[in-house]
Amino acid sequence: MNYKVVYSSQAENFFKKLARKVPHIAGDILDKIEWLAQNAEAIKHERLKGKKDFSLHCGQYRLLYALDRENRVIMIEIVGKHDEAYRKL
Repeated sequence: MNYKVVYSSQAENFFKKLARKVPHIAGDILDKIEWLAQNAEAIKHERLKGKKDFSLHCGQYRLLYALDRENRVIMIEIVGKHDEAYRKL
């Protein structure tokens, strides 16, 4: 069963800008998020050191997200290039 995906305002703004500049990369990242929602129970999530958030790699981009297993929700909090995403925490 799929998880529901919710986006922070930062993540939404990032996708809008990325879709205008490089739509194929934005599409790849959205495909990866859909895969995550479908496979959230089957995969091992990579927790960030000292944080409750998890990280998902998609090429040179990182998705930082929270996972609510009880309510079956994935909250995409931060999306950005590798170093940029981690600095925003």
